[in-house]
Amino acid sequence: MARKLRLTSEVSYDYTIFGVSCHLKDYRFAFFLNDKLGFSLKRKEDLVFTDGEEKKAYSFYIYLHPDERRSYYLVSNYHEAGRLIPSEKGADFFLIADDLLPAQFKKSLMSKIQSISQVLAAYEIPKGKAKNLEMIFGEIEMHLL
Repeated sequence: MARKLRLTSEVSYDYTIFGVSCHLKDYRFAFFLNDKLGFSLKRKEDLVFTDGEEKKAYSFYIYLHPDERRSYYLVSNYHEAGRLIPSEKGADFFLIADDLLPAQFKKSLMSKIQSISQVLAAYEIPKGKAKNLEMIFGEIEMHLL
């Protein structure tokens, strides 16, 4: 009797994600992050997600850190038709590092983000808390190709 084998693949991403609440436009917030963190976030084409027939576009910035070999992404969480990550209603933006950051570095990064006077709140989102992050990472990878 022939047996069918199914090969399943689950992609696992190492990342650190921060939720940031502020009422700035994306380009102003990116400017302040660049200033405080020493980054050089550059705007790329918006991330577009299709929900049925409706397309939702979220602003997207990227910074490739040459010394750390790490990428940082700034993604908006807001669209008129809904949030990118609905469970994170308090976050207007996500700052995502494509690596697990050391605890001391995360603390320093959070402190610098919170020092921006227009930032209302900044917090780390624990890995696994946001449901559709894997889909977002897949979309970012496809977007950068």
